[in-house]
Amino acid sequence: MANIKDIAKHLGVSVSTVSRAMNNHPDVREETKQQVMEAIRLYNYRPNALAKGLIQKKTFTIGLLVPDISDPFPSSLSNAVEETLFEHGYQVVFGNGNRNSDKEKQFLLNAVERQFDGLILTPDYMDEEFSELLSNLEIPIVFLRRRPPAGLSFPFVDVDHYQAAKTAMQYLLELGHRQIGFIGMPQSSFIGNERLRGYTDVMRLHGIDPGPGHMILGGRTIDNGREAMGRLLDHNPDLTAVFAANDLLGIGALEWLAMHQIAVPDKLSVMGFDNLEYAGLYWIQLTTMEQPRREMGVRAAQMLLQMIANKEQTPESDLMEAKLVIRKTCKARLTH
Repeated sequence: MANIKDIAKHLGVSVSTVSRAMNNHPDVREETKQQVMEAIRLYNYRPNALAKGLIQKKTFTIGLLVPDISDPFPSSLSNAVEETLFEHGYQVVFGNGNRNSDKEKQFLLNAVERQFDGLILTPDYMDEEFSELLSNLEIPIVFLRRRPPAGLSFPFVDVDHYQAAKTAMQYLLELGHRQIGFIGMPQSSFIGNERLRGYTDVMRLHGIDPGPGHMILGGRTIDNGREAMGRLLDHNPDLTAVFAANDLLGIGALEWLAMHQIAVPDKLSVMGFDNLEYAGLYWIQLTTMEQPRREMGVRAAQMLLQMIANKEQTPESDLMEAKLVIRKTCKARLTH
């Protein structure tokens, strides 16, 4: 098998010249770079990843922590992150936090042991111990769909969940709804709290006091949405619309309503959040707020690559907009 010395001998140049040409070094002439690339193809040369890493002081691996690998939302984000990093020669090591604080902290410790070049993090728990571990890491870190703990200045990529929730609520109000319930995520969830805040602020802005009976919190899954929908209508039989804090909750609500022969949207409108693939299925057609998942993943990867290339520069955080996707689960309320 050919090695870098064979390439250098074939061209009559030094090994260091071949190495600099392979890494697109500015002090190597374009003509020489082209000759090196042609020789590499001729000899079918494959650089040794370990040797390359030792020279550049890199492992060419990135750690990506997701909160729950079974959740369809982070899995689609992860694809965009992995594809972008792969294009730049990096391998991604996935960490499934599984919504477990100990697992998330262990992932940070593994990042040190395995000498990752950088981290993209979507943690569920950020207590003092987690923050302390982060502050001691001397590698580039980007938060994705999360904000860094107070006092730490890591950049992040996220959606403005509060503003998006206000947009969703404004749409329901424009359709004439006033009795609007809310199915929310656990109170430990930052994004869940931001969406809840958007719901309550818009209701109060229009002189409507939602009251605790209008809000059922604590879930993320279809089962949670199904159970919450029943409880909401038990407390508030006059509801005309429901805003679910994610699409899985919204789909669970739709299932409960179908099981109890309550027509959507004729009797009750349902709004979701995320625009998962499920939401657009023919028999679901959920109106929802779309997060730009692919763009978020790509941007987080690009941001991390910038930080790896220049550790002295921290990119600006990126707060993206969600957009309203109108389908068939919301309808104007008929007034008599």
